[in-house]
Amino acid sequence: MKTKNLEKVQFEELEKKAIYVMTNQVVLADGTVHPSELEAMKQLQEDIGMGSNLVSEAQSTTVEEALVSLHNMTFPKKKVLAKILEDMAVSDNHLHEKEMHLIIQTFKNIGIGGETE
Repeated sequence: MKTKNLEKVQFEELEKKAIYVMTNQVVLADGTVHPSELEAMKQLQEDIGMGSNLVSEAQSTTVEEALVSLHNMTFPKKKVLAKILEDMAVSDNHLHEKEMHLIIQTFKNIGIGGETE
């Protein structure tokens, strides 16, 4: 999945946990976890520097807590998040309607819209 913009952005621990939570939600949205999605999650964890301890902490983070952290991120970080979620949604070579709806709702909840293009 290696997103170019990840190299320019340093996410804080709370942000990393929130990104993990929301990308996991995207993976689960269509009701099927594909091997390619698991591989994309592993790659994302590596790309943003998430060790196993942080992953464990992220697994006990609620969606609501994640949305607060994501809402508080800077706009450039939100743009990178948009790309991460998009890449995760298509990592199984299919964009499911439920994944698209979840991503759009996430954007609304964290205060980004069409300007992320």
